[in-house]
Amino acid sequence: MSTMPKPWKHPKSGIYYHRIDVPKDIRHIIGKTSIKKSLNTNSFSEAKRLFAPLYAETQALFAQARNRVSLTPKDIEILSQRWLKYQIAEIENGKAFGSFIVYEKYEVRAEADASEEVEDVHSIGEFLSRALESGYLAQLNWVGRHVDDLLSSNNLLIEKSGECYRALTEKMCWRLLELSRLSLNRYNGDWSTTPSALVSRSDEPLSIESANKPAMSSPMSQSTHKPLSAVIESFIAYKTHRGDWDTKTLSDVEGVCGQLMEYVGADANPSTITREQLREFSVLLSKLPTNYARTARFKGMTLLQLAELSDSEYLTTASDNTVKKKFVFIKALFKYAEQEEWVDKDRAKGITIVVGEVQKRLPFTNDELAVLFTATSNSKKPSDYWMPRISLTTGMRSNEILQLTKKDVRQVSGVWVFDINQEHDEETGLAKKVKRDNSKRLVPLPDVLIRSGFLDFVSSLPNGRLFSCVSLGADGAYSSTYGKIFNALLKELGLKPPVSSMTKLDFHSLRHTFRANSRAFGVPNEMADLLGGWKDQGQRTSGDEYGLHFESFIQELKRSIDLIDYGTLFD
Repeated sequence: MSTMPKPWKHPKSGIYYHRIDVPKDIRHIIGKTSIKKSLNTNSFSEAKRLFAPLYAETQALFAQARNRVSLTPKDIEILSQRWLKYQIAEIENGKAFGSFIVYEKYEVRAEADASEEVEDVHSIGEFLSRALESGYLAQLNWVGRHVDDLLSSNNLLIEKSGECYRALTEKMCWRLLELSRLSLNRYNGDWSTTPSALVSRSDEPLSIESANKPAMSSPMSQSTHKPLSAVIESFIAYKTHRGDWDTKTLSDVEGVCGQLMEYVGADANPSTITREQLREFSVLLSKLPTNYARTARFKGMTLLQLAELSDSEYLTTASDNTVKKKFVFIKALFKYAEQEEWVDKDRAKGITIVVGEVQKRLPFTNDELAVLFTATSNSKKPSDYWMPRISLTTGMRSNEILQLTKKDVRQVSGVWVFDINQEHDEETGLAKKVKRDNSKRLVPLPDVLIRSGFLDFVSSLPNGRLFSCVSLGADGAYSSTYGKIFNALLKELGLKPPVSSMTKLDFHSLRHTFRANSRAFGVPNEMADLLGGWKDQGQRTSGDEYGLHFESFIQELKRSIDLIDYGTLFD
């Protein structure tokens, strides 16, 4: 999976289900091909809440069915020799061995005819030597398929990407290197090389195959640990209950945690996940193609396959800053696991993601605002006209504006205000979203908006949201839908900076412009903080709170917001 599984929606009834396919290797044990249970709701947010514990239970069931084992170093040596012995036998019986000598890659080169494929030949031994130096990810690319086939043929199930799996992968790289050298000798006509020394232990039994000896078990295979999937489920439930994340952040967390489970295994013991694995995981994140989950041709590919394809095709990948943001959630996960005493120590502590140059968001210039306002002056959708004008003059975020209802535009002490609150949103069935506590506030309507006819627009509407023409996005926010529309408009108007400039201009840039204008026209910092919801409640002293809740303070906010002069922009 590329992201954490989500509830399945029945196409006819609209009811959400917990539906998970049973892996093929344990279907004979579970007795069914899929597990399906109705969540009895058509609300996606409620379905996600109900789905999480059921998913954790299902993964635990799969883990029990597999009854996986742990391999000793001796077992790993024996298994790898068994594979080598089989491959040598195949060669001796006439199987072509050229595939063990060279790696052939076909490509179309610029100087060649467009229809001409050019063969690019490399020594497999050369690649394997590099892989053994580079580490697990590189090794897995070469022998991952052989490892899985070997385990399957010996009826073994071990934790994928766990310590045993990684050790076996490295050992198999050495065996493939030996096979490559042996094949090269055969190719050069030297059939005198005897492989007996290379497979001297291949006929020995594994520890779990000994009739008189019980299977050995390492700590990582014991069932006393809390599996990674359960730790993630508890972590998400804890943070959601506290209200720490909005819907988009929750989706981001589920996504990166799902990727971690794919990489190390959903049932992995968090205490055995190494710092090296976490660093490799962060590197893997940086190699994944952007939006791969929504691209049809990437469907069904593993993360490692995606990374390899991205490297070979020079695909656009996540920025360093995006990887850093994702890894923050992984660090928070392991910190939480340590606090709950589910791991012996925080494995992710101190791991840093190096961030290169990132895009800087710019405020709008007066000329750019003139172009934008002219282009939206006769828009059919009220959101196209009013959204940029409200944000520019109040500093409000896009989702704050899009959640406003008719009753949220009201008078306080004779001053018309926007009431940004967490009251019930009739369209979502949930409380309105705010970024943090101080985002709940009263923002006076500036005179420039009132003169532009905003109150007349509001009075002409029925009860409900002011901008019902903007639908809810898949992430549970109206802003994601509107953001795409606004960015497309900026691009059409030629206002979007080129990627090479390392700068960006978007709707949030209007909020930056409001702050810049506040500074330019002498709006006190305290007032600007309160108008835009910038200053955290926790940063205020008791003295800062004096007067905030008196109605007369609204008059002060109103005077501050009207200090900004927009010239002829609204004429």
